[in-house]
Amino acid sequence: MHTHLSNGGDLIRVPNPAHTDPYDELRRLIECTDQNKEDACRFYLQYARSLLFRESVMELVYLETEYREHSGDSDYVISAQVQESSGVQRVKAYVWESKAPQCYIFERDTDNRLKPSQDLVQAENQLLHYYLDLKGSEPSRDEFGVTTSDDFCLGGIIIGCNRTRVRGDYEEAKKVRLYHKAWQTRKILYGHEGIRLMTWDHVLEQIKPRSELSPGSPQHYPIVASKISAGPVPVFIDPRDNSEE
Repeated sequence: MHTHLSNGGDLIRVPNPAHTDPYDELRRLIECTDQNKEDACRFYLQYARSLLFRESVMELVYLETEYREHSGDSDYVISAQVQESSGVQRVKAYVWESKAPQCYIFERDTDNRLKPSQDLVQAENQLLHYYLDLKGSEPSRDEFGVTTSDDFCLGGIIIGCNRTRVRGDYEEAKKVRLYHKAWQTRKILYGHEGIRLMTWDHVLEQIKPRSELSPGSPQHYPIVASKISAGPVPVFIDPRDNSEE
């Protein structure tokens, strides 16, 4: 699916006509234990797109899911006019890979060490290949509205949930401790400007209904894009750091 949004006045601000609450629907998908719900969950990224950028977003430019590249199909590529901390505005595109909330993030390696799950390793490999494909593609630069290859950025990986953080027979307190250490090792490996690792619970928190948000939390004002068949799109808000500590 591809969507142009910055040209032609496609965005129209209207009340959200949704018949179901996105928060409840995504929570239901995350809680499902008998099926892989990656594709269904990816639909709800439209309500949390501010998580996908590091900068303040001024205007969405282009979005494509299952974007065909030389190495395969990238799950989610999104570009927008952003404002950097220096005040400079430019179009940037972020590349994201998603895995189902039913996928484990880490698994047992030794009694005192976890290793990334096969799903996480696969996501890392796919993301890096798709990112390099985009940077080397002039047609992709035109399509996403970026000026140079440097305007393609590594977004990150959305995988698993609180329930699927660790696969392994550990006592609960030890499992939590090992999980946080394993998470920190990935953050070291990815670097400050590299891959961001998030669970679907981070996305769920972002789309929590306004009545449940804590004071000072950003709020969501849905709009409808006439070229998006998937439904309403939220107004962008300043990104929050929702990576795990």
